[in-house]
Amino acid sequence: MVSDFVKNKEMRQTALLFCFIIIASGFSTAYSQNICKVLKPGIDSTYTGSCKQGLADGSGVATGIDQYTGEFKKGLPNGKGTYLWKTGEKYEGEWKKGLREGIGTYTITHDGRDSVVKGIWEGDKYIGEESIPPYIIQYRSGISRVTCVMTGDQPLRVYYKFTRGGGTSEYTSPINDLLLQGSSGNESGSSNNFGFDNVTFPFEGKVKFTAPSALSMQGSPEALSLSYELNFVINQPGAWMVTIFY
Repeated sequence: MVSDFVKNKEMRQTALLFCFIIIASGFSTAYSQNICKVLKPGIDSTYTGSCKQGLADGSGVATGIDQYTGEFKKGLPNGKGTYLWKTGEKYEGEWKKGLREGIGTYTITHDGRDSVVKGIWEGDKYIGEESIPPYIIQYRSGISRVTCVMTGDQPLRVYYKFTRGGGTSEYTSPINDLLLQGSSGNESGSSNNFGFDNVTFPFEGKVKFTAPSALSMQGSPEALSLSYELNFVINQPGAWMVTIFY
């Protein structure tokens, strides 16, 4: 009798311990999911992986109606990872702030066949097989350096500045024989703030001019006038300032 009582007591204790482990495990999992969130809809139901300040950060797996396996930053897919949609599509590649950004491969299965799109993605959109640079300097002669800076999204224009010895030259002096050509837009402006307004992109620009040599600027009797030339293309729409150093 005593032996049976002891055995029954031990069995009850074992059962209670087992139930406690299950409950504690479930609570731990739920607690972990509550304190480590995924901010991208579609994969925000469960998460297993690295966490930082309550958000998925590092390597992990997030699931919802879809599934993502890869790198996270501040609760969003960021870095390299694979996303599986519930409809069967798959993207494997680079991410930034929850969007496809960089090099990646998108696979669609239709009628038992895979259609694969490989290339560059920007802002969750497919750009093409190769990345298109914002601008390209095609040719320059006599010009030491060129900078192309986009100052904003609007207005759509391309303006110029000429710089020598750290200073900005005026429109008429020492620049001479200035010739500006553009593939679109209206030539406008005055003094040192001039170029093309209302342009369409890509914009092809050509600049030719002459200017006194450094010896001429110093008053040397061996004064020379030098020729300068620049050809370039700007692909990204916006307001651009092209600074020419000569």
